[in-house]
Amino acid sequence: MAAAMVFTSPAPPIAWQPIKDADGAVIGHEIFNRSRTASSHTLESDLALTHAVLSHIEPAPLLGDGLLFLNTTFESLRGSHLNLLPASQVVLEIPSLGHAASSEALARRPALEALRAKGFALAFDHSVLDSAYAPWHDLVNYLKIDFSVLSAERAVLMLQWARRISGATLIADKIESAAQLQLAQENKAHLLQGYAVSRPEPIPARVVLPSTADVAALAQALNNKADTATLVELLQHRPALLFNLLRMAQSQNLEARAPYLSLPELVQAYPAEHLKAWETMLQAVAAKIPQLPQIQHCEKLYPRLSAELAAKAQAQWPQVPAGNLQLVAGALLLGHILGMGVAQSANQLLPGALAPSACLLAQEWQALLPVLA
Repeated sequence: MAAAMVFTSPAPPIAWQPIKDADGAVIGHEIFNRSRTASSHTLESDLALTHAVLSHIEPAPLLGDGLLFLNTTFESLRGSHLNLLPASQVVLEIPSLGHAASSEALARRPALEALRAKGFALAFDHSVLDSAYAPWHDLVNYLKIDFSVLSAERAVLMLQWARRISGATLIADKIESAAQLQLAQENKAHLLQGYAVSRPEPIPARVVLPSTADVAALAQALNNKADTATLVELLQHRPALLFNLLRMAQSQNLEARAPYLSLPELVQAYPAEHLKAWETMLQAVAAKIPQLPQIQHCEKLYPRLSAELAAKAQAQWPQVPAGNLQLVAGALLLGHILGMGVAQSANQLLPGALAPSACLLAQEWQALLPVLA
């Protein structure tokens, strides 16, 4: 059997920066890829960041603890991967149009309206105050005033102008000195962000990258409109895909809208278009290098070991539905391969309806798990 952690790769070098209210309470974070500047990220880098948000092995959860502000490109705003994010928890930071604003703002409004209709909040920088962006003004949820590029007088003026946009929450952004922080507070910015408020915090997340062969097999199954049983069999034979789906479902709190207690129920909980969006996201991050022999060996053994573990569990707890035990066994085996304990595996890979019982029986499950070479 493969040694622990052979699946994992570091996520993109990501960090997040707290955004605080006037009382110092954290209301959310802006997350960003530290290998990219604000103007150099692309659709591919946005997909990789979304994958990290949904599928990383946690040092800490990235969703569920306040709002998550995500930088975007206009290309990524059209991406199906946004359907995988819990819209009520995410604020999309909309880029400015530069010199094209006067001709493109109105044309891009329907796309922004569609994002609002899905439940996303939208954030804009202070350039949206220009009259060329008037078609967007009623779509503004958050308005970020960049203190790093404005004089004190100009920053105050921008805050005053911004109050003309009804309902917009004003964020004093890139506050880098005590004087700027005092200025923002005196002029009653609603929210505060920047080094003088709270420094960005690196996130040492790790992800499980599927191979290109994994994603190609998934794409073929989805294109052929495979039934639930076929998709379940595919996931059981491709543990990297299974890990990613389990992590995504747990990160999304999928069970709140579609409870699931077995792998078939999990597959059925996702509309076909969401599974296709998941495949598109995985295409962007799939490992381009040949798989390690250990991973190939693991993939050969995983279906048998998972079935054996589920059978042992069924013998020990015959009153528990077989589908439940198969899901728990498969998840705990994946975590075991990755060097995770039973409790961590349960809390990151299983729905809330199953995780507590797995944690309570952690010693029993640990005794059933195979010894890894």
